[in-house]
Amino acid sequence: MDVTLHTMFRPIQINGTDEQSYYVERMPSADLMAYIACYWESGFFSNREESMLPKQVNGVPTRVLPDGCTDILITYDAAQPKHTLSYCGNYTQPFMFPQSVGVVPSADYTFGVRFFPGGARSFHGLPLDTFTDLRIALEECWPTQVDELRERLATTNSFDERVRVMEGTLKRLSVRISAYEQDLMKNVLHRIFSEGGSMNVHELAMREVVSERQLHRKFAGWIGVSPKRFSEIVRFHRVLASIHQNPARDWAALAVEHGFYDQAHLIRHFRKFYGETPRTAAKEHHLMMSDLYNRLDKPSVILKP
Repeated sequence: MDVTLHTMFRPIQINGTDEQSYYVERMPSADLMAYIACYWESGFFSNREESMLPKQVNGVPTRVLPDGCTDILITYDAAQPKHTLSYCGNYTQPFMFPQSVGVVPSADYTFGVRFFPGGARSFHGLPLDTFTDLRIALEECWPTQVDELRERLATTNSFDERVRVMEGTLKRLSVRISAYEQDLMKNVLHRIFSEGGSMNVHELAMREVVSERQLHRKFAGWIGVSPKRFSEIVRFHRVLASIHQNPARDWAALAVEHGFYDQAHLIRHFRKFYGETPRTAAKEHHLMMSDLYNRLDKPSVILKP
């Protein structure tokens, strides 16, 4: 993959609102930057220095939005004590975690590796459409490495240490991938990103001199969803970014800006990936997260470069 693609697609998620929780991100090393969007961790202040992390506001659930990325998830339960390792494929529908006021958390923290679209294929070599809308045990992707990784994680005491452990593990896991397929995916992703998801599959295939059937098969194996669905996701995130930048938007003008037939078309498309209308997203815009992607205009108190 190509690290320059990261500047063209910055997916947005919706932060948790439990005032006892935190969220932090870290960029990967230069060797892995072409494949990994970021390392991240969420957890509860009882396990962190509260003075170092900003508290969040109450009242809005955490939303998980389709973004074309896949994740390694590592949850830790100190009561066991136990690390649970899993791999999440592409989600095609949004879902929510309600605010858990007065509820004891099921995990002390969750550490994640968020792979940029297409990036995970270079580490496990498996077709990503096998994992779409699924969360599986990590052993199904890396059967021989998980025990060692779990042992190394057991010795960590901080987010920084977990990043170092995961960096070392991933650098040893790269698999041989067809150069032709990598170039095809880079080109197709570049076209989708540069057109904001508005180029149809027929034109994408024509530009790459492949059949639509072949493009669909290759793309689904690398990204986890069809090129049409992924283009819709990219278009949705462009709209979400516009709302994030200016919540007081005129919805009819926003529809025209992003190539929708009318305001009703925009709302139907947006609801499919957000679960609510653009108006609701505008009310929740202050909760849109990713200090790496969405706050590059100012330094973050929780992001360490």
